[in-house]
Amino acid sequence: MSTHKETIEFILDKLDDDKFTTRAMFGEYALYCGGKVVALVCDDQLYVKIVPASAELADVCEKDEAYPGSKPYYLVEEPQ
Repeated sequence: MSTHKETIEFILDKLDDDKFTTRAMFGEYALYCGGKVVALVCDDQLYVKIVPASAELADVCEKDEAYPGSKPYYLVEEPQ
């Protein structure tokens, strides 16, 4: 399954910052900030790279693979 364009538009709308851009890659997307990859969007799910700047997500997000065999990422889910 690949990510829908509407999902990318939703994420960019929530971020509301011109520093963020996306690039389609193999039916999925990479999310960039200032020209660096900060997250992946795979199967309509947001996976944030685990780096010191994203450490506050450790208490609120589960870790998961963005794709089989990838390193762990924070899985950010939309609150219900």
